Amino acid sequence: MQGTVIRRALCPAKLHRHVPSSLSRGLCCRGGSDTRCGAAAGKRARAVAARARGGPEVGDGDQAPPLQDAVGASPPPGGGGAKRGSVAGAVALIIGTSIGSGILAVPQSTAPAGFVPSAVCMVVCWAFLVAEALLIAEINVHLRRKSKKDGGDGAGVEVISMKSMAQATLGEWGGNLAATAYLFLSYTSMVAYTSKSGEVLSRAIGVPEPVSGAAFTAALALLIAGGGTGVTAQVNQVLTFFMIGLLLTIEVSAVAFGGGLSLPASAHWEQVPAALPVIIFTLVYHDIAPVICAYLEGDLARIRLAILVGSLVPLVSLLVWDDVALTLAASSTDPNSLGILDKLETEWSYAVVETFSLLAVGTSLIGTLLAASQFFIEQMTRRGRF
Repeated sequence: MQGTVIRRALCPAKLHRHVPSSLSRGLCCRGGSDTRCGAAAGKRARAVAARARGGPEVGDGDQAPPLQDAVGASPPPGGGGAKRGSVAGAVALIIGTSIGSGILAVPQSTAPAGFVPSAVCMVVCWAFLVAEALLIAEINVHLRRKSKKDGGDGAGVEVISMKSMAQATLGEWGGNLAATAYLFLSYTSMVAYTSKSGEVLSRAIGVPEPVSGAAFTAALALLIAGGGTGVTAQVNQVLTFFMIGLLLTIEVSAVAFGGGLSLPASAHWEQVPAALPVIIFTLVYHDIAPVICAYLEGDLARIRLAILVGSLVPLVSLLVWDDVALTLAASSTDPNSLGILDKLETEWSYAVVETFSLLAVGTSLIGTLLAASQFFIEQMTRRGRF
């Protein structure tokens, strides 16, 4: 039996029914024991077999193809196990989506309650949002494994959207409800970010707000469409790095001026509910969660790490800024954060705040646009339009 297999491996002409049997016998002769095997017939058989395989012709002195190539092709190298996304890229996406320019205005909402009540509210909201994100990741990864979305085959990121998750767990009505809520949140967020970017760019370069905001949003949309998730994540990492650096610069400058890192005595717990929506919106990032799961290829350990680290950075930044700003505003009736920065009386404070605002809006808009684009791609793919 082994000899038969080897002869068939060395005689690919037998594997193709359109090759004449005489030519096949000519290819399979060994050591001239069969007088009917001529050199010309063997060469013709090898040429026909090579053309049938789609490979180069094998001459008399050439080596026969390996056994695995003739009988069964071996798996391609690098077919599995490669991790495309990085934890750093996922962390940057979460940080960028969470921290927006509105973080500078949070003290205006938390000032009536005081630092301690607002800080407790921030920590509670953060814990709730982390638990929610981890549950979303569990469901998403379960569905990814069930549908075999992850394999490291080099294809693009395949996202399982919020609607698909809701349909799988709650049924058709749940999917429609989740899709409606998600699209409403994405639309309102994109409108707010576009408006804010237009406002900042209008002050910086003098272009009307609608034009500059639309151009800024279109540039980021082209980045996502042309570069895909991988390139977008790399660009977002750079923008997030500079954004965090500018935020630290603002906070350190405020501390040096005479603010913060203390516990103001005022505490009005009854004012906490009024600040709750602002705090939650500042810390939320769940629209990007399905993209994170796809970007990290369903690796739960890396997804959990990215969620914890990526959500801790905005929380710590918000706590520090809230303390610094409320301390600086203790003697002022207007706790507006930009007014607090004006107290620094430095020539670069305005440029720093404007640059930070633009970067914060840009990273938040990248996360929202990336999540929305993947949502529509997934829905259209499921409907057979792609």
